Amino acid sequence: MENQEQARKVVGGAGIDRRDFLKGAAVSGAAALAAGALAGCAPQGGTETIADDLAATGTGGESEWGTFDENGKFTPSFLADPEPIPDDAIVEEFDAEIVVVGFGLTGLSAAREAMEEGADVFVIEKGDTHHVHSHQFHAINAQAQKDAGYEVSEEEIDALVDRVMSDHRERVDRRMWSYLLHHCGEDFDWYLSACPHTIVNPNETVGETELDAYALINNCTAGLAAIVGRYFDDVSEERMEAVRAGEPYVVPFNKPLNPNWDFADERYPMSAGVVQVEPTHAKVGEAVAKMVEEGARVNYACWARRLVQDDTGRVTGVIYADIDDNLYKVNASKGVILATGDYGGNQQMIQYYMPRVLEDGEWLGWPDTDAKGDVTNIGEGLQMAHWVGARTDYCHAFPNDHYGGSLGCDPMLFVDGSGERFMNEDVTGEVLGEKVTRVNGRCIWQVFDDNYPDQISHMPVGHRCYWQVVDNFDDIPMGLFLDPIGMITRSEVEMMTPCICDTIEELAAAMEVPADTLKATIDRYNELCEKGVDEDFGKRADRMAPVKQPPFYAAKMPTLGYQTFYGSVCCDYNMHAVDMDNRPIPGLYVGGTIMGSRFWHIYPNTTMGMNHAGALCYGRLAAKNAVAGI
Repeated sequence: MENQEQARKVVGGAGIDRRDFLKGAAVSGAAALAAGALAGCAPQGGTETIADDLAATGTGGESEWGTFDENGKFTPSFLADPEPIPDDAIVEEFDAEIVVVGFGLTGLSAAREAMEEGADVFVIEKGDTHHVHSHQFHAINAQAQKDAGYEVSEEEIDALVDRVMSDHRERVDRRMWSYLLHHCGEDFDWYLSACPHTIVNPNETVGETELDAYALINNCTAGLAAIVGRYFDDVSEERMEAVRAGEPYVVPFNKPLNPNWDFADERYPMSAGVVQVEPTHAKVGEAVAKMVEEGARVNYACWARRLVQDDTGRVTGVIYADIDDNLYKVNASKGVILATGDYGGNQQMIQYYMPRVLEDGEWLGWPDTDAKGDVTNIGEGLQMAHWVGARTDYCHAFPNDHYGGSLGCDPMLFVDGSGERFMNEDVTGEVLGEKVTRVNGRCIWQVFDDNYPDQISHMPVGHRCYWQVVDNFDDIPMGLFLDPIGMITRSEVEMMTPCICDTIEELAAAMEVPADTLKATIDRYNELCEKGVDEDFGKRADRMAPVKQPPFYAAKMPTLGYQTFYGSVCCDYNMHAVDMDNRPIPGLYVGGTIMGSRFWHIYPNTTMGMNHAGALCYGRLAAKNAVAGI
């Protein structure tokens, strides 16, 4: 794809392919870092500090990856204090009340809110336009949800907050999550108000709707549905273009709900509070960008270089460069909002903060480039905040986007690369992505028999879970069709299953696992199904689906996938960046993926769609507080 070709320029080496960068280019960097670290840890004898130990080894405590101080604390080179920028290097100076750095969804929301509050807004964006992607928002009680008959009480939202806090073992700020879950619907409606749109009834089937559902799904999120087998080759380009030219379509996701499902009964529940904007929310973002461009000063092709502080420690502005590297300064009398995104384009930061994904994961994101053609999301917001004393969050997380097997993430029988069962299968997708990296053969097979249409009625309302098999696509409600979930056709299952065999022995051969082991595993599983008690792993009885009726099916699940990294700059629930003592840094606010403090190493599917909801809600909240002086 063209944008992937553009993204070949990555931090640390132009011309490196992004896929090569993510899968292999970090090896030499890891080795360099490990060599420096291990040398520093080795006792040398006769020296007083770790820095002396390093000096004795000839490293001097420094490497291209960073520096150890005399107490052994390592500072990566990307956080090393930069050279100061002299005043005479600034060619021009501007004044504003609110400065927003970054013009993705967070920056769009922050700039629009500040502008609507009457502030003088100044935006710095290194691309030649704004940037938004994808389609899902957690949006509890958004108007589209209410119109379809799905409204959640305040008490139910509080219970969801409780669950999120449990997911994170109370290590994150409840106030931050409570604000988000109580406001995500109204903020989503506010976002949509910038653009004409069509609200789709999720309960109406494909056969009942007047929309061109087949052309719409082919366009959804650049063909996302095709990944799970739902794509229609007979749709003409004219029909596809008609969908692209029309208003965005807004549909509550995962509706209607499985009537046998109860959030409170789930080990890993998933809130049904997601709303989709299809094919993407690009037109909404474009409308918001136009609003801001008409009411504020938006500076494209400009790169923020440094935050400015006064003698009291307050952040008072930003120094930035234009495409010719001329330097400018903009003063912010009320606040600077960092909306710079994550560090997914920075090899060194990934290696430092999340090294396991380079070895175990596959990148599934959307590459963006700036006005020079270089990859974006390189963590400069994290750097600038660190340089003015902000605390970096080391509890980083990422969305593990996992599609499961041919029956999605339904908890059928799972076996590893040796043919053995190894877990309670009743988990959500993000667990499977991690699990596949830790089992025999580094693979998980979803195994089931030909009775599966009668076995899935009690399956969970989870990411990519199915609870009903239908004969035709026309029978699927729109809320389950456009981003496949809930209902599936037999033809889709058969198309997405690589191994369909008449005997267990043939299935084992197709899976390349020992036949005796697989047969013993299935025999034991069937025995437990008959007992109605999973004595081995504790899976609930109504999700124990025996494997007896041929043909037999086996689908191999993909490995870990990741898109975005969370956990850069620690902040409080008012969106202030905080210092090393967790006290607010006056004048500095953050929002969106640059925010730390809201995830503790995991991004649970409990509230999927949190990336967009967080960018929208927290960007807007940062602007509200900055304008109000909170």
